[in-house]
Amino acid sequence: MASGAIGSAQRQRAEFKRVSLGKTCHTSAPSHQDRAKPQSPKAPKSHTPNPSFRIRPRPITPDPTMKLTEDDLYRSSTQYRNWSFTRAQLAEQRLRINVQATERVKANLARVRAQRAQDAVDNDGTASGVDKENGSGTSGANTPNPGMQTATEVNCLTAEEELKIVDEFCERAIALGNHYSFPLNVVATCIQFLRRFYLYNSPMTYHVNTILRTIMFMATKIELFNIHVSQYAEGAGRNVTSEDVLAPEYIIMQGLRYNLDVRHPFRAIKAGHMELLEMAHGKYKGPAQGMSPADVQSKILSLPPKSGRGPAIKLPEKKVEERIHAAYGVATNTLRTIAVLTDAYFLYTPSQIWLSAHLLADEPLTLFYLSTKLPASHPLYEKTLATLRSCAHLISSHRLYVNNTLPAPERDAREAKHKAELKGLVQKLKNCRDPDKVDLVKLNQAQKRDAVQGDALEESKAKRRKLAREGYEKESDAFWGPELAKAE
Repeated sequence: MASGAIGSAQRQRAEFKRVSLGKTCHTSAPSHQDRAKPQSPKAPKSHTPNPSFRIRPRPITPDPTMKLTEDDLYRSSTQYRNWSFTRAQLAEQRLRINVQATERVKANLARVRAQRAQDAVDNDGTASGVDKENGSGTSGANTPNPGMQTATEVNCLTAEEELKIVDEFCERAIALGNHYSFPLNVVATCIQFLRRFYLYNSPMTYHVNTILRTIMFMATKIELFNIHVSQYAEGAGRNVTSEDVLAPEYIIMQGLRYNLDVRHPFRAIKAGHMELLEMAHGKYKGPAQGMSPADVQSKILSLPPKSGRGPAIKLPEKKVEERIHAAYGVATNTLRTIAVLTDAYFLYTPSQIWLSAHLLADEPLTLFYLSTKLPASHPLYEKTLATLRSCAHLISSHRLYVNNTLPAPERDAREAKHKAELKGLVQKLKNCRDPDKVDLVKLNQAQKRDAVQGDALEESKAKRRKLAREGYEKESDAFWGPELAKAE
């Protein structure tokens, strides 16, 4: 009995040991030999691929209605959505801004003059009798004379005069770009930024010379033409500092509605020039209304002369190539020196602008190019041609374009008259500027100072709220007792 009890106790201890070691899943402990024998890993199950099984992608059928064209890309741009207008809308917008600026300038000038008159009275009006004898404009009771305090009527610029000033400084932007040797895109972008800014602002509020200087620097950044602000300021003038250049940037960004994308017609006219050369060489493979490259070449070699007078004579390929190069040169010069100075970017698309400039350079060649894209029988042909002629009339009516067609004496006389008129407008602008917006550097510093003070005020409010919250918590603890500690 004793031996049986001892054996039973030993078996219980062995079982308890196995349970404590976490080996209850084994009915018996492995033998000594089994523990010494290394365990070989199990070989994975072999999988023989089925050679007949293959993943076949589903063929994708292109949707003919899903086509992304250059027109679609342009319609999605901010230039089309936010900066496209009609002539009536442009005139209405400029008149509205002029009226608002005129009212603001008159009110601010009257306030400044009244403040100056009051300061003069406060400084000099101790002896009323002496002041009256000296003609200080005060009554016997040190009260400003109403007749002297009334501000003279401010002669403000009209909307047409403001536009003339903006147009003049757009021309000066070209000279400024040449001074810095900036590329064409930088100067053209600067001019469009300037015209956009003054569509929602007045020269009486922000002087064009100050804004132009900063906009040109912004255009270099937009067009990825790197120049340091200190280097730019050195070339802008003797008294121009980097702070003068950077101060109006935020105001300009607001005026531009943060839209910095400008679509120019320069790349489009290069593409059209290359297509015309391919047509002349018989290598054109684009849309040609069912004509073969040889047919297109035969027609372009037999175009009427540039003047449109005289019969069509088939010319050698070399002569037609020279004609295409000449038209491209004239049209490109028109785009970079005249078209950018007009409202063409507000009224027409880049493709319409370059075709209009090309139409002015060589009408028969441009009409032939248009016929390869849009046949004369198409319902949109007449509408498209009318739009191009309207844009061409806008460009050709500019003063610089007209001067190029005049003899030298008449051109010089017109320029002298224009400069005299402009000199009078600039002098008039000096007398009707908004006094609150004269020094943009100080205005920018004041805005930054107010922002810092505003942050300090917010911080002090937060501190006061924190102290008040801690006081409420102490009062609550005094009445209800402190918060119970959480059990760990």
